[in-house]
Amino acid sequence: MEIDQFNRELIGRRLREVRKKLHLTIEEAYRQTGFSRSLISEAENGLKKPSSRYLFALLDKFGVNINYILNGTGAAFVDQIVSSSEFGLERENVKNLFEAMKHVDLVRYSMLKYFIEFQTANQEYIEKVLSEKLNRR
Repeated sequence: MEIDQFNRELIGRRLREVRKKLHLTIEEAYRQTGFSRSLISEAENGLKKPSSRYLFALLDKFGVNINYILNGTGAAFVDQIVSSSEFGLERENVKNLFEAMKHVDLVRYSMLKYFIEFQTANQEYIEKVLSEKLNRR
């Protein structure tokens, strides 16, 4: 099995898992997102990669964490991430960040994810440098 097919199958499993956690049938997911039943079914069965528009519809309508769907990391839903302080940031900042991400494309979303990881890993150093700059003024 090629890696691409393997990834599509993993993504499909996570999509199905999230839909079931939302207690939605494929028909209900179709009605709420406007994406065809066949697109939803094919994505969940690993036959096709889900479109970025479909992923953003899941984020917008249900608060689904796109990073979880694509990479299997983090919580399945944005509100779980916000409540767990997973990123080491203040809850309101994380909530605002995810709200802003609804309006950016997938590439920007990925860049924001890495920025957050960098900020979290280097938070003490960043605060130290900012503090030193402020004290120099």
